[in-house]
Amino acid sequence: MNSIDGTMFKAMVTNGYRDLKSHYKHVNELNVFPVPDGDTGTNMGLTVNGGIDALKNVNSSSLQEVAEAIGRGMLLSARGNSGVILSQFFAGLADGLKGFDEATVPQFAQAMENGVKSAYAVVVKPVEGTILTVMREGVDYAFNNADFQTSFSDYFTNLVQKMKESLEKTPELLPILKEAGVIDSGGAGLVYIIEGMAQAIGGRIIEDVSFDFNVPAPQDVSMAFNADSVLDYGYCTEFIMQLSNSKQGPEKFVLKDLIAYYESIGGESIVAVQKDTVVKVHVHIKHPDQVIAYAQQFGEFVTFKMENMALQHNETLIDKSRYIATQVQPSKPHTKLACVAVVPSESLVSQFKDYGATIVINAGEKNNPGADDFLSAYKDAAADDIIVLPDNGNSLLAAHQAAKLFGEDHVHIIETKNLGEGYAAVSIMDLADLGLEDNIQRMEKAVNNVTTLLFSKAIRDSSYDGISIAKNDYVGILNDQIEAAEPTIIEAMKTLFKKTKALNDKEVITFFYGSELSEEDRAAVQDYISSTYPLLEIYEIDGQQAIYDLIATLE
Repeated sequence: MNSIDGTMFKAMVTNGYRDLKSHYKHVNELNVFPVPDGDTGTNMGLTVNGGIDALKNVNSSSLQEVAEAIGRGMLLSARGNSGVILSQFFAGLADGLKGFDEATVPQFAQAMENGVKSAYAVVVKPVEGTILTVMREGVDYAFNNADFQTSFSDYFTNLVQKMKESLEKTPELLPILKEAGVIDSGGAGLVYIIEGMAQAIGGRIIEDVSFDFNVPAPQDVSMAFNADSVLDYGYCTEFIMQLSNSKQGPEKFVLKDLIAYYESIGGESIVAVQKDTVVKVHVHIKHPDQVIAYAQQFGEFVTFKMENMALQHNETLIDKSRYIATQVQPSKPHTKLACVAVVPSESLVSQFKDYGATIVINAGEKNNPGADDFLSAYKDAAADDIIVLPDNGNSLLAAHQAAKLFGEDHVHIIETKNLGEGYAAVSIMDLADLGLEDNIQRMEKAVNNVTTLLFSKAIRDSSYDGISIAKNDYVGILNDQIEAAEPTIIEAMKTLFKKTKALNDKEVITFFYGSELSEEDRAAVQDYISSTYPLLEIYEIDGQQAIYDLIATLE
């Protein structure tokens, strides 16, 4: 096979997705920290799934059109740092395939190089020994060994071989991987995807496993909406539209005009994004026929979804583990300043709302918000400027990617990397009386002054920076580093406190209790602080977060 078209590329990416899906648990387990927050495989799977979903109504065999749809879908569905990097890779690949209904090996290889450049560009400080290294070394090697005589089978054989070699060497580039006894998880996920694509070229189609990464439970709507129900909330309407030259099309379509019209007919929670000649829209509306009629002046729907929001509201059927905010509420009046924050559990949503957060995304157990979640939140915030608290280092890239799609000038991301930093920032925020710059200055100062201690049980034997870790030990994390591993949470806390700088300058300690922390351990923690550090004022919050049994902040 010396050329591929869109049909073949669709089969390749689908096969790559299935291969990753079959091995995502293995990728999740390749976590440097031996705590139960490994989710790289899940995040990458959800990202690729977004690209696959975008193809459901793409009937063209044009390579350009199929690649564009996949890239767009991944950009909007990207989750976690590896997912965002992966989405940028496929989006860059799609840009490199513009103008090609079919591509030869040299053309495809050049487009893959463009994908690598796009992936590196999204990371402010690229780190070698990660998915980026595996991607770059594999693509460069395959490109340098490709010519017009090279078949796609040979090209992908070279690509997979080099990526595997690069993956095995990641511990040599990142000592932290070597000590933990793992290879890079993002790189491993990429290898599974590329291997699956290669197998499709050879005619081996991988059987799809019988589950999806985030399929919600079947909804019993029998009691949610009946003959006596009233449509109070309208319809959640989403579509992707291809602008068409046979209609008013690309030349006359103006995204701002569409938004203005939908607002004029009562549309709420509007999110509208345009990339070239494709438009993606989300709107809450009581009369979706008007939404449809307006859009069809300019093009045709590629995908279309409409749901009665009364079902979501009455039965609380919206997936609370993913997005908690104004999805089923009337839009707020437009304001000058708003705040979007991420929390790790539903219990913490009200805490952040009480401090003035406009939109709170509930990341849920082991789920990172995707770029589409952030994008919807930015729109629902309805403000001239939006302060964003990702509160998780693994959500930063998705927050930034959504900001690029929304308009970076209006989104201001304070790079909070954990719940403690986010809580310190939101608790000092004053959207009503202070402007953007004053709030950002206060919040960043609070983040810099807070010390966050994280405690979680180890899920395997391991070692980190000279610290031996046994399964079920309590691991203590300070400044993104494991600093303690002890049989009990009190022993881990004692060790961590000894390594905490300027402890005598701290006045307040706040405990966020996780869902798995026992009442006995809660009492022991309180007694230890009260007796050992009597001058520290103690605050307690039942966070119910997963992964970390206890999060403590010192201020």
